[in-house]
Amino acid sequence: MAGRFFLVAACIAGLVPAAFGQLSNVDKAFVTNAAQSMNFQIHASLLANQYSSNPVYRRYALEIANAQTEDSGQLQSTVAGQNTTMQIPSGVSPSGQRQLDALKNAKNVDDTFRNEMISSFSSTIRMYQHYLDQPDANEWLKKMAQDLLPQLEQHLEDARNLGLAPQQAKSR
Repeated sequence: MAGRFFLVAACIAGLVPAAFGQLSNVDKAFVTNAAQSMNFQIHASLLANQYSSNPVYRRYALEIANAQTEDSGQLQSTVAGQNTTMQIPSGVSPSGQRQLDALKNAKNVDDTFRNEMISSFSSTIRMYQHYLDQPDANEWLKKMAQDLLPQLEQHLEDARNLGLAPQQAKSR
């Protein structure tokens, strides 16, 4: 009984978010899209690592797979702290699956992978920025998105520089 009283008092005092355990539809859509995006980037990177013969592309692919796996864990723990019942997607969107299939069958895996990473990170960054602009978005998810944004921007820049000579990459 005292524990419930403390939780209610903490909510009233603003120490615990009033919507503790609840995520809005905007929050849930962000979580779903972010998870599917991370899953796509992980799977595409694993495919590129498997099919590419270029060590630069393979190194980048492993870096992305590792980073996005870590970010996925951070998303899961953030969501679990806010809503223990929400199921986070473990797969990719239908369009992401088509892109993965195209990557598997690409004649030039490196170019296809580079283009997919540029496209994926560009849209992921836009999605995160849009979520951060939502005034009623979950504060914990917003903090996570804000923390991950610089890393996503670096992944995009690295993808743009893949395959460029060192001088070309510096001049971009």
